Amino acid sequence: MEISGPLTFAADLLLIPVRDLPDESRQRLDCEPDDFAVSRLHGRTGSKIVDSQAAGLLERFRTPRTVIDAVVLFSRERQLDPGDVLESAYPLVRGLLDGGFLVPADGSSENVAGPGKPTWSPGTVLVEGVVERCLQVLDDTEVHVLARGDARSVLKVERPVAGAARTGVARRFRREAAILAHLGGEGAPALLAQGDLDGRAYLEIELIAGVEATAAAAEWRERPGEEGRAGLLAILRSIAESYAALHRRGVVHGDVHPRNVFIERDGRVRLIDFGVARGTDRSSKLPFAAERGGVPFFFEPELAAAALAGVPAPAATQAGEQFAVAALLYQLATGAYWRDFSLGREDMLREIAEEEPLPFRERAVEPWPELEAVLRRAMAKRPEARFAHLGDLAEALAAVTVPQPARSTAPPASPLDRLLRAALERASIDGPWWQAGLQPAPTVSVNYGAAGLALGLLQIAQRRGEPSLLATADAWAQRAAAGIGGEDAFYNADIEITREMVGESSIYHSPSGVHATAALIARAMGDPQAQGQAVERFLAAAQLPSAGLDITLGRGSGLLGAAILLDAFPAAHAGDPAPLRAFGDGALAELWRQLDAKPEIARADVEYLGIAHGWAGFVYATLQWCAVSGSPVPAGVERRLTELGALALSVGRGKAWPWVLRRGEAPQTMAGWCNGSCGYVFLWTLAHRLLGNPAYLDLAVGAAWDSWDGPESVVTLCCGAAGRAYALLDLYRHEGSAVWLDRARDLARRAARTERGSDDYLHSLYKGGFGLAVLAADLEQPEEAAMPLFQPAGYRATAVGVTA
Repeated sequence: MEISGPLTFAADLLLIPVRDLPDESRQRLDCEPDDFAVSRLHGRTGSKIVDSQAAGLLERFRTPRTVIDAVVLFSRERQLDPGDVLESAYPLVRGLLDGGFLVPADGSSENVAGPGKPTWSPGTVLVEGVVERCLQVLDDTEVHVLARGDARSVLKVERPVAGAARTGVARRFRREAAILAHLGGEGAPALLAQGDLDGRAYLEIELIAGVEATAAAAEWRERPGEEGRAGLLAILRSIAESYAALHRRGVVHGDVHPRNVFIERDGRVRLIDFGVARGTDRSSKLPFAAERGGVPFFFEPELAAAALAGVPAPAATQAGEQFAVAALLYQLATGAYWRDFSLGREDMLREIAEEEPLPFRERAVEPWPELEAVLRRAMAKRPEARFAHLGDLAEALAAVTVPQPARSTAPPASPLDRLLRAALERASIDGPWWQAGLQPAPTVSVNYGAAGLALGLLQIAQRRGEPSLLATADAWAQRAAAGIGGEDAFYNADIEITREMVGESSIYHSPSGVHATAALIARAMGDPQAQGQAVERFLAAAQLPSAGLDITLGRGSGLLGAAILLDAFPAAHAGDPAPLRAFGDGALAELWRQLDAKPEIARADVEYLGIAHGWAGFVYATLQWCAVSGSPVPAGVERRLTELGALALSVGRGKAWPWVLRRGEAPQTMAGWCNGSCGYVFLWTLAHRLLGNPAYLDLAVGAAWDSWDGPESVVTLCCGAAGRAYALLDLYRHEGSAVWLDRARDLARRAARTERGSDDYLHSLYKGGFGLAVLAADLEQPEEAAMPLFQPAGYRATAVGVTA
């Protein structure tokens, strides 16, 4: 796995001070008081102990960074020599990357995990299908997604291994094939084919469009009130019933853990990975003997006791699997394992064999007596004290009720409320951002500087109806305008924001965005003369040289800015909109003159696909202009939409698109706005609104699922949770399902608990935490929400009947 690109924390990584571990666990460790334990909730790799210096360096990767950047920042903070730090830190970072503690920030670790490289690259033809991407590479097995037209499947192939190892792989494949054939796709993937590929055994099975159980359960566990507990209980019941149904079919899975339980969009549970499963009836044709597998956190006491005694592991049984399933349900219900397990193997096995599950209250979870009682019985140390069958456990869960929430006084301010209040204090005229000035550069642009603060304050003022905030927004806009000629206004070579890189006309990186912001503030203040003058300045600035065609740096940026300003153009008293219309129509014609000359997207010279830099952005800006102006949609738009739709990947419950198209390279996806799934939500809802094709709505929903399910990393509008939440709000406004509004709020709440944008640009609208504060205000009025300087505010919706 590459170590040169930006790295960040694995989604389930825990960095825990040793002093915070239970006394008994800490006493067993060879560690110093200031050391830290590094572990993963769902990883098979053991925990690591690192000293405080290493933990301090590791902390720099909470925000995606290259190793060099992290070392420089850490060294500057500790006043150390960066060269010495890099030399000593490289083995640590390499080990953390190989162990899955650190992952590539671009999401590529979701495509390739484990030792070694995949045998086949994307685009290779195998068993009459085309390799789309690699899901996993292990010592003895690799797993790929195959494409046959619109259909997708999973190919599990034996790795080149020798001797007993190869015999074991073949045996597991035969066993899994027999079990899957017996189940016939009920509660498990369907078996599509099996055979031999270049001397290696393979299985082809159905691709499950779902997410691991932990991700599905987290949504409901984190949602407050009865609704959250009811949703969580529904998942627990479905999982228990799925295993009960498996047992009724005469099969024991033998490898219970959350990565082997997938939840589909409709809540249906599918179990995967039957390599160590076994039949329970010797007289059946199912494999009866199977080696033991599994993850120790879900071992039954009988298995742990055998391991402690050094005797052969007992066969997997229905009673033992009931314990494992209950341990899994406990984790999903609380977000933690049923004990604070020791790091040492023997101590952990003893705890499994002898100790009882902790009460929910010791997991900082509100007690749930009925559920806890059911799980305690299923996790009894003696098998005969458990439920007679897993079906009885499922029936007991069906009888569990959702407790009424405890009565309380007025709730404390939420993290979102606190974040918004703190941002407004910092951005006030008396606050540190105004008084000390914005640093580092760029200090003026919408993306990084004063214009972005003005734009965000405008939006907060509009949602809250507070004239004082509007006045502060106007002050920041004037400050931005006054700083246009400064050396640090728009560029900073240290972060690769140069004139050559971003051009001179981008609404996000140049004076055109400052003037667009001034026009929008004048509109809100009811000053048509100032608005008209600002639009004139925008038109002049938007015609300066640009960097390509895209909507963040290129000509598409001017087209999108024109759409937003035309939307805000009042019906009268603000001059003539004809120049703005002429500019937009001209920009549209020039954009499509170039796009129409290009071959299909998969073969074109523009490799980027997403909103910020690629094809999705070209079409989005086009549709926004046509929606606002009434200009006809170019003939090539639907062809490009069809081509984009065909490039979607099935990822979990959703759809995702590669950042770039490079033949033979593994596709890399992300959930964020700039290059990822949430940008496509805006595109497909807009396309559906204007063109009416129901396939576009299906793609919007798929993109929203991937936006929701994507791993947490940063909070920003550009790459992180704030932009993803705006996408879910957009789908909510488009198709009216309140679940997407709930998910937008959930994303924002999670992000507010971390509030990690760029450390150096906390004030940045798109790259810092300030964008999350603007989102917090938009969530107070979700029907009016609009991602700043990306979606029109909707002034013309009522005037001309077009939703923009």
